Amino acid sequence: MTLDEQIAELSRPGLDIRMDLARPTVLVLTAGLVLAGAITSNPAFYGIALASALIGFAMWQTTPHISNAARGLKEGLKQNGAVEISIHRWKDTESNQYESYQGLISMDNQPLWQMEFVTPQSWQPLEGRHSAQLAFIRGVEWPVVILTCDGLLYPRLKPKRASGIQIQP
Repeated sequence: MTLDEQIAELSRPGLDIRMDLARPTVLVLTAGLVLAGAITSNPAFYGIALASALIGFAMWQTTPHISNAARGLKEGLKQNGAVEISIHRWKDTESNQYESYQGLISMDNQPLWQMEFVTPQSWQPLEGRHSAQLAFIRGVEWPVVILTCDGLLYPRLKPKRASGIQIQP
């Protein structure tokens, strides 16, 4: 997917409404599964409720960042900067491979933020330093979306201030 297609996908009308409905829906589903387990005494409902709760927790942490990224694309103040992307790979006990993407965001060669990014669905970021546009919105300290020439990135969790880290020019 091109950068323009990724921007269009994140800027789709109604995305905020769907995300706002998804979080309470998962909460109600989890409560319903716990209730079904209590009524039927079937432990399978509790296992499914636990999985649903974990999904809900992940959604609860990520959806505000998705909303902020969409808002940043529409109305954000964009500034030039850079992102140094690192990819962390690991395997679980069943040899399934996973990746997480982290970045050090900088402006004027000064490190600002450390972020773990939502795993991009439509492109594969490359490790290394990339020039980028950083979009900021009112009320949020960190850049809500990072646009590189290949794709866009946004935080998965609340970013941390970068302190004592040196950027390689």
